Amino acid sequence: MLNSNDGQITWSVPVGGLTGAPDHLWFRLPEEHAPLVTDRADPAVIGLLIPAMHAAEPMHVSGPVTDELAHNLTHGYQHILETVIRGLRRVNVDATNTTPGGEPARGVGTGFSAGVDSYAVLAEHFFQPVPQDLRVTHLTFFNVGSHTSGERGRSVFRSHRDRLVPVAQEIGLPFIPVDSNLDDFYGFTNFQQTNGPRNLSAASLLQAGLGRYYLAGSVSFPNITVRRLHDTAFSEPISMPLLATRQFRPISHGDQYTRVEKTLMVADIPVARTSLNVCTNPLPDGGNCSHCPKCARTELTLEISNRLEEFRVVFDIAAYRKSRTSFMDWVVTQRSSVLAGEIREQARRAGFRLPPAPVALTRRGVTTGRRKALSLLRRARRRLSR
Repeated sequence: MLNSNDGQITWSVPVGGLTGAPDHLWFRLPEEHAPLVTDRADPAVIGLLIPAMHAAEPMHVSGPVTDELAHNLTHGYQHILETVIRGLRRVNVDATNTTPGGEPARGVGTGFSAGVDSYAVLAEHFFQPVPQDLRVTHLTFFNVGSHTSGERGRSVFRSHRDRLVPVAQEIGLPFIPVDSNLDDFYGFTNFQQTNGPRNLSAASLLQAGLGRYYLAGSVSFPNITVRRLHDTAFSEPISMPLLATRQFRPISHGDQYTRVEKTLMVADIPVARTSLNVCTNPLPDGGNCSHCPKCARTELTLEISNRLEEFRVVFDIAAYRKSRTSFMDWVVTQRSSVLAGEIREQARRAGFRLPPAPVALTRRGVTTGRRKALSLLRRARRRLSR
Protein backbone atom coordinates (compact mmCIF):
# COMPACT_ATOMS: atom_id res chain seq x y z
CA MET A 1 0.00 0.00 0.00
CA LEU A 2 1.37 3.44 -0.97
CA ASN A 3 0.08 6.70 0.51
CA SER A 4 1.15 10.31 0.00
CA ASN A 5 0.97 13.12 2.56
CA ASP A 6 2.83 16.41 3.17
CA GLY A 7 5.45 15.73 0.52
CA GLN A 8 6.18 12.23 1.85
CA ILE A 9 5.14 8.82 0.56
CA THR A 10 4.58 5.86 2.87
CA TRP A 11 4.89 2.24 1.72
CA SER A 12 3.22 -0.10 4.20
CA VAL A 13 2.01 -3.69 4.61
CA PRO A 14 -0.17 -5.26 7.32
CA VAL A 15 1.60 -7.70 9.67
CA GLY A 16 0.08 -10.26 12.01
CA GLY A 17 1.22 -13.13 14.21
CA LEU A 18 4.23 -11.45 15.91
CA THR A 19 3.47 -10.87 19.59
CA GLY A 20 4.14 -7.32 20.75
CA ALA A 21 4.99 -6.08 17.24
CA PRO A 22 3.19 -3.35 15.26
CA ASP A 23 0.31 -4.33 12.98
CA HIS A 24 1.97 -2.61 10.00
CA LEU A 25 5.50 -2.34 8.64
CA TRP A 26 6.12 0.99 6.95
CA PHE A 27 8.84 2.91 5.12
CA ARG A 28 8.59 6.65 4.46
CA LEU A 29 10.60 8.86 2.09
CA PRO A 30 10.32 12.15 0.19
CA GLU A 31 7.68 12.06 -2.54
CA GLU A 32 10.18 13.04 -5.23
CA HIS A 33 11.67 9.54 -4.97
CA ALA A 34 8.36 7.72 -5.57
CA PRO A 35 9.47 6.34 -8.98
CA LEU A 36 12.15 4.28 -7.20
CA VAL A 37 9.69 2.45 -4.92
CA THR A 38 8.78 -1.16 -5.65
CA ASP A 39 5.26 -2.59 -5.73
CA ARG A 40 6.56 -5.97 -4.52
CA ALA A 41 6.51 -7.34 -0.97
CA ASP A 42 10.26 -8.10 -1.07
CA PRO A 43 11.20 -5.40 1.50
CA ALA A 44 8.79 -6.88 4.06
CA VAL A 45 9.91 -10.46 3.41
CA ILE A 46 13.58 -9.56 3.93
CA GLY A 47 12.93 -7.26 6.89
CA LEU A 48 10.54 -9.55 8.79
CA LEU A 49 12.25 -12.89 8.19
CA ILE A 50 14.43 -12.69 11.32
CA PRO A 51 11.50 -11.71 13.60
CA ALA A 52 9.54 -14.65 12.14
CA MET A 53 12.47 -17.01 12.74
CA HIS A 54 12.81 -15.74 16.31
CA ALA A 55 9.10 -16.34 16.90
CA ALA A 56 9.32 -19.68 15.06
CA GLU A 57 6.30 -18.57 13.03
CA PRO A 58 5.88 -19.37 9.31
CA MET A 59 5.68 -16.43 6.93
CA HIS A 60 2.50 -16.21 4.84
CA VAL A 61 2.94 -13.55 2.17
CA SER A 62 -0.07 -12.52 0.10
CA GLY A 63 1.59 -9.76 -1.93
CA PRO A 64 3.81 -10.29 -4.98
CA VAL A 65 7.28 -11.61 -4.12
CA THR A 66 10.18 -12.12 -6.52
CA ASP A 67 10.40 -15.86 -7.13
CA GLU A 68 14.21 -16.09 -6.76
CA LEU A 69 14.04 -14.35 -3.39
CA ALA A 70 11.28 -16.62 -2.07
CA HIS A 71 13.27 -19.68 -3.13
CA ASN A 72 16.63 -18.59 -1.74
CA LEU A 73 15.28 -17.50 1.64
CA THR A 74 14.31 -21.12 2.23
CA HIS A 75 17.20 -22.80 0.41
CA GLY A 76 20.32 -21.38 2.03
CA TYR A 77 19.76 -17.94 3.53
CA GLN A 78 17.92 -19.10 6.64
CA HIS A 79 20.60 -21.73 7.26
CA ILE A 80 23.19 -18.96 7.54
CA LEU A 81 21.03 -16.79 9.80
CA GLU A 82 20.30 -19.76 12.06
CA THR A 83 24.03 -20.42 12.41
CA VAL A 84 25.05 -16.81 13.05
CA ILE A 85 22.24 -15.57 15.34
CA ARG A 86 21.35 -17.43 18.53
CA GLY A 87 17.68 -18.21 19.04
CA LEU A 88 16.57 -18.38 15.41
CA ARG A 89 14.83 -21.37 13.84
CA ARG A 90 14.13 -21.96 10.18
CA VAL A 91 10.53 -21.32 9.14
CA ASN A 92 8.43 -21.92 6.06
CA VAL A 93 8.06 -19.00 3.66
CA ASP A 94 4.65 -19.39 2.03
CA ALA A 95 4.60 -16.90 -0.85
CA THR A 96 1.54 -17.67 -2.93
CA ASN A 97 2.06 -14.86 -5.43
CA THR A 98 5.59 -15.22 -6.79
CA THR A 99 6.69 -13.41 -9.91
CA PRO A 100 9.92 -13.30 -11.94
CA GLY A 101 12.23 -10.38 -11.50
CA GLY A 102 11.99 -7.70 -14.14
CA GLU A 103 14.78 -5.92 -15.99
CA PRO A 104 17.15 -4.29 -13.49
CA ALA A 105 16.95 -0.52 -13.27
CA ARG A 106 20.08 1.44 -14.22
CA GLY A 107 20.42 3.19 -10.85
CA VAL A 108 23.23 2.19 -8.47
CA GLY A 109 22.79 2.97 -4.77
CA THR A 110 24.84 2.87 -1.60
CA GLY A 111 24.29 3.88 1.99
CA PHE A 112 25.88 7.14 3.05
CA SER A 113 26.69 8.15 6.62
CA ALA A 114 29.92 10.09 5.85
CA GLY A 115 31.85 7.35 7.68
CA VAL A 116 34.94 5.52 6.49
CA ASP A 117 33.07 2.51 5.05
CA SER A 118 30.55 4.57 3.06
CA TYR A 119 33.20 6.95 1.74
CA ALA A 120 35.32 3.95 0.70
CA VAL A 121 32.49 2.80 -1.59
CA LEU A 122 32.48 6.22 -3.22
CA ALA A 123 36.27 6.27 -3.47
CA GLU A 124 36.13 3.22 -5.72
CA HIS A 125 32.74 3.63 -7.41
CA PHE A 126 32.35 7.36 -7.89
CA PHE A 127 35.51 9.41 -7.38
CA GLN A 128 37.63 7.08 -9.52
CA PRO A 129 36.99 5.95 -13.12
CA VAL A 130 34.71 2.92 -13.12
CA PRO A 131 32.49 1.18 -15.72
CA GLN A 132 29.21 3.06 -16.07
CA ASP A 133 27.10 0.16 -14.79
CA LEU A 134 29.12 0.15 -11.56
CA ARG A 135 29.10 3.89 -10.91
CA VAL A 136 27.07 5.06 -7.89
CA THR A 137 24.12 7.24 -8.91
CA HIS A 138 22.22 7.60 -5.60
CA LEU A 139 23.06 7.92 -1.90
CA THR A 140 20.69 6.48 0.72
CA PHE A 141 20.30 6.97 4.45
CA PHE A 142 18.07 4.54 6.35
CA ASN A 143 16.42 4.60 9.76
CA VAL A 144 16.23 0.87 10.49
CA GLY A 145 17.56 0.81 14.06
CA SER A 146 21.05 2.28 14.14
CA HIS A 147 19.82 5.53 15.72
CA THR A 148 18.22 3.88 18.80
CA SER A 149 14.53 3.02 18.84
CA GLY A 150 11.24 4.87 18.75
CA GLU A 151 10.79 8.62 18.54
CA ARG A 152 14.20 9.33 20.03
CA GLY A 153 15.81 7.31 17.27
CA ARG A 154 13.67 9.12 14.71
CA SER A 155 14.87 12.47 16.08
CA VAL A 156 18.52 11.36 15.84
CA PHE A 157 17.86 10.10 12.31
CA ARG A 158 16.45 13.48 11.24
CA SER A 159 19.38 15.32 12.81
CA HIS A 160 21.93 13.13 11.00
CA ARG A 161 19.92 13.40 7.78
CA ASP A 162 20.00 17.19 7.92
CA ARG A 163 23.78 17.17 8.39
CA LEU A 164 24.25 14.86 5.39
CA VAL A 165 22.07 16.74 2.89
CA PRO A 166 24.64 19.49 2.14
CA VAL A 167 27.43 16.89 1.93
CA ALA A 168 25.47 14.91 -0.68
CA GLN A 169 24.88 18.16 -2.56
CA GLU A 170 28.62 18.86 -2.55
CA ILE A 171 29.29 15.34 -3.83
CA GLY A 172 26.66 15.89 -6.50
CA LEU A 173 24.42 12.83 -6.01
CA PRO A 174 20.71 12.48 -5.11
CA PHE A 175 20.21 11.75 -1.41
CA ILE A 176 17.35 9.44 -0.34
CA PRO A 177 16.49 9.38 3.39
CA VAL A 178 14.14 6.52 4.31
CA ASP A 179 12.44 6.45 7.72
CA SER A 180 10.76 3.26 8.98
CA ASN A 181 9.39 1.39 11.97
CA LEU A 182 11.39 -1.76 11.18
CA ASP A 183 13.29 -1.56 14.46
CA ASP A 184 10.01 -2.02 16.36
CA PHE A 185 9.97 -5.66 15.16
CA TYR A 186 13.45 -6.37 16.58
CA GLY A 187 13.01 -5.95 20.33
CA PHE A 188 14.70 -9.31 20.97
CA THR A 189 18.10 -8.32 19.56
CA ASN A 190 20.33 -5.33 18.76
CA PHE A 191 21.07 -3.50 15.53
CA GLN A 192 24.66 -4.70 15.17
CA GLN A 193 23.56 -8.33 15.28
CA THR A 194 21.09 -7.83 12.41
CA ASN A 195 22.26 -4.70 10.57
CA GLY A 196 22.78 -6.29 7.14
CA PRO A 197 19.28 -7.72 6.60
CA ARG A 198 17.69 -4.56 8.02
CA ASN A 199 19.55 -2.28 5.60
CA LEU A 200 18.89 -4.58 2.64
CA SER A 201 15.18 -4.58 3.47
CA ALA A 202 15.14 -0.79 3.01
CA ALA A 203 17.42 -0.97 -0.03
CA SER A 204 15.11 -3.45 -1.78
CA LEU A 205 12.29 -0.93 -1.35
CA LEU A 206 14.06 1.18 -4.00
CA GLN A 207 14.57 -1.59 -6.55
CA ALA A 208 12.21 0.01 -9.08
CA GLY A 209 14.97 2.56 -9.63
CA LEU A 210 18.11 0.96 -8.20
CA GLY A 211 19.11 -2.33 -9.80
CA ARG A 212 22.43 -2.59 -7.97
CA TYR A 213 23.17 -1.69 -4.34
CA TYR A 214 26.52 -1.57 -2.55
CA LEU A 215 26.31 -2.38 1.14
CA ALA A 216 29.50 -1.14 2.79
CA GLY A 217 31.23 -4.08 4.49
CA SER A 218 33.28 -3.68 7.65
CA VAL A 219 35.08 -7.04 7.79
CA SER A 220 38.07 -7.93 5.60
CA PHE A 221 38.17 -11.22 3.68
CA PRO A 222 40.51 -13.13 6.06
CA ASN A 223 37.89 -12.74 8.80
CA ILE A 224 34.78 -13.68 6.81
CA THR A 225 33.05 -16.66 8.41
CA VAL A 226 29.68 -18.31 9.06
CA ARG A 227 29.49 -19.03 12.77
CA ARG A 228 27.88 -17.69 15.93
CA LEU A 229 28.93 -14.03 16.14
CA HIS A 230 27.70 -10.64 17.34
CA ASP A 231 27.47 -9.12 13.86
CA THR A 232 26.07 -10.36 10.53
CA ALA A 233 28.83 -8.38 8.75
CA PHE A 234 31.19 -11.35 9.19
CA SER A 235 28.96 -13.57 7.02
CA GLU A 236 27.38 -11.10 4.60
CA PRO A 237 29.76 -11.61 1.66
CA ILE A 238 28.56 -15.23 1.76
CA SER A 239 24.88 -14.69 2.54
CA MET A 240 24.15 -11.57 0.50
CA PRO A 241 24.21 -13.25 -2.95
CA LEU A 242 21.23 -15.31 -1.74
CA LEU A 243 19.16 -12.10 -1.61
CA ALA A 244 20.04 -11.17 -5.19
CA THR A 245 17.48 -11.43 -7.96
CA ARG A 246 17.47 -10.63 -11.65
CA GLN A 247 16.02 -7.22 -10.79
CA PHE A 248 17.94 -6.32 -7.61
CA ARG A 249 21.56 -7.14 -6.88
CA PRO A 250 23.00 -6.26 -3.45
CA ILE A 251 26.80 -6.39 -3.23
CA SER A 252 29.05 -6.36 -0.17
CA HIS A 253 31.77 -3.79 -0.78
CA GLY A 254 35.08 -3.17 0.95
CA ASP A 255 35.81 -6.64 2.29
CA GLN A 256 38.95 -6.72 0.15
CA TYR A 257 40.43 -3.82 2.14
CA THR A 258 41.65 -3.43 5.71
CA ARG A 259 40.32 -0.57 7.81
CA VAL A 260 43.68 1.19 7.42
CA GLU A 261 43.51 0.89 3.63
CA LYS A 262 39.97 2.26 3.57
CA THR A 263 40.90 5.20 5.77
CA LEU A 264 43.76 6.14 3.45
CA MET A 265 41.48 5.81 0.40
CA VAL A 266 39.09 8.25 2.07
CA ALA A 267 41.94 10.64 2.87
CA ASP A 268 42.27 11.30 -0.87
CA ILE A 269 38.68 12.59 -1.15
CA PRO A 270 38.58 16.37 -0.63
CA VAL A 271 34.96 16.51 0.60
CA ALA A 272 35.73 13.84 3.22
CA ARG A 273 38.29 16.14 4.85
CA THR A 274 35.49 18.49 5.85
CA SER A 275 32.67 15.99 6.50
CA LEU A 276 34.09 12.64 7.71
CA ASN A 277 32.09 11.44 10.71
CA VAL A 278 33.17 8.32 12.59
CA CYS A 279 32.24 9.15 16.19
CA THR A 280 30.44 6.88 18.66
CA ASN A 281 30.07 9.73 21.19
CA PRO A 282 29.25 12.76 19.02
CA LEU A 283 29.28 16.36 20.18
CA PRO A 284 25.96 18.20 20.58
CA ASP A 285 26.27 19.48 17.01
CA GLY A 286 26.83 15.94 15.74
CA GLY A 287 30.54 16.38 15.14
CA ASN A 288 33.37 14.03 16.12
CA CYS A 289 34.39 14.06 19.78
CA SER A 290 37.97 13.23 18.68
CA HIS A 291 38.75 10.97 21.64
CA CYS A 292 36.34 7.99 21.49
CA PRO A 293 37.81 4.68 20.23
CA LYS A 294 36.62 5.11 16.62
CA CYS A 295 37.82 8.72 16.45
CA ALA A 296 41.20 7.80 17.96
CA ARG A 297 41.58 4.82 15.63
CA THR A 298 40.95 7.00 12.59
CA GLU A 299 43.16 9.82 13.84
CA LEU A 300 46.10 7.54 14.65
CA THR A 301 45.82 5.89 11.22
CA LEU A 302 45.93 9.33 9.62
CA GLU A 303 48.78 10.48 11.86
CA ILE A 304 50.94 7.47 10.98
CA SER A 305 50.53 8.40 7.31
CA ASN A 306 51.12 12.14 7.91
CA ARG A 307 47.53 12.97 6.87
CA LEU A 308 46.00 14.04 10.20
CA GLU A 309 46.45 17.78 9.68
CA GLU A 310 44.35 17.56 6.52
CA PHE A 311 41.37 16.59 8.73
CA ARG A 312 41.67 19.46 11.20
CA VAL A 313 38.16 20.65 10.23
CA VAL A 314 36.48 17.44 11.45
CA PHE A 315 38.80 16.47 14.33
CA ASP A 316 39.89 18.46 17.39
CA ILE A 317 43.54 17.46 17.25
CA ALA A 318 44.26 18.91 20.70
CA ALA A 319 41.57 16.65 22.19
CA TYR A 320 43.07 13.69 20.33
CA ARG A 321 46.53 14.43 21.73
CA LYS A 322 45.17 14.15 25.27
CA SER A 323 43.89 10.58 24.70
CA ARG A 324 46.54 9.52 22.18
CA THR A 325 48.88 7.81 24.67
CA SER A 326 46.20 5.63 26.24
CA PHE A 327 44.90 4.65 22.83
CA MET A 328 48.37 3.69 21.61
CA ASP A 329 48.75 1.58 24.79
CA TRP A 330 45.61 -0.26 23.69
CA VAL A 331 46.98 -0.73 20.17
CA VAL A 332 50.24 -2.31 21.36
CA THR A 333 48.63 -4.54 23.99
CA GLN A 334 45.43 -5.73 22.28
CA ARG A 335 46.78 -8.77 20.47
CA SER A 336 43.36 -10.28 19.77
CA SER A 337 42.03 -7.22 17.92
CA VAL A 338 42.27 -7.32 14.13
CA LEU A 339 41.96 -3.53 13.97
CA ALA A 340 44.78 -2.97 16.45
CA GLY A 341 46.92 -5.44 14.50
CA GLU A 342 46.31 -3.50 11.29
CA ILE A 343 47.51 -0.28 12.91
CA ARG A 344 50.60 -1.99 14.33
CA GLU A 345 51.44 -3.27 10.86
CA GLN A 346 50.85 0.17 9.35
CA ALA A 347 53.19 1.72 11.93
CA ARG A 348 55.86 -0.91 11.28
CA ARG A 349 55.80 -0.27 7.54
CA ALA A 350 55.85 3.50 7.98
CA GLY A 351 58.66 3.44 10.57
CA PHE A 352 56.28 5.08 13.07
CA ARG A 353 57.33 4.46 16.66
CA LEU A 354 54.59 3.07 18.90
CA PRO A 355 55.28 2.82 22.65
CA PRO A 356 56.44 -0.53 24.03
CA ALA A 357 53.84 -2.70 25.75
CA PRO A 358 53.37 -1.56 29.38
CA VAL A 359 55.41 -3.59 31.87
CA ALA A 360 52.25 -4.49 33.77
CA LEU A 361 51.04 -6.43 30.75
CA THR A 362 54.29 -8.24 29.96
CA ARG A 363 55.43 -9.59 33.34
CA ARG A 364 53.98 -12.14 35.71
CA GLY A 365 54.11 -11.85 39.47
CA VAL A 366 53.53 -8.12 39.32
CA THR A 367 53.28 -5.99 42.44
CA THR A 368 49.95 -4.78 43.83
CA GLY A 369 50.44 -1.41 42.16
CA ARG A 370 51.08 -3.06 38.84
CA ARG A 371 48.10 -5.34 39.30
CA LYS A 372 45.97 -2.22 39.70
CA ALA A 373 47.48 -0.80 36.52
CA LEU A 374 46.76 -4.07 34.74
CA SER A 375 43.14 -3.95 35.87
CA LEU A 376 42.74 -0.37 34.66
CA LEU A 377 44.30 -1.16 31.30
CA ARG A 378 42.08 -4.20 30.86
CA ARG A 379 39.06 -2.03 31.53
CA ALA A 380 40.24 0.49 28.97
CA ARG A 381 40.79 -2.30 26.45
CA ARG A 382 37.24 -3.57 26.91
CA ARG A 383 35.86 -0.05 26.41
CA LEU A 384 37.97 0.50 23.29
CA SER A 385 36.96 -2.87 21.86
CA ARG A 386 33.24 -2.01 21.80
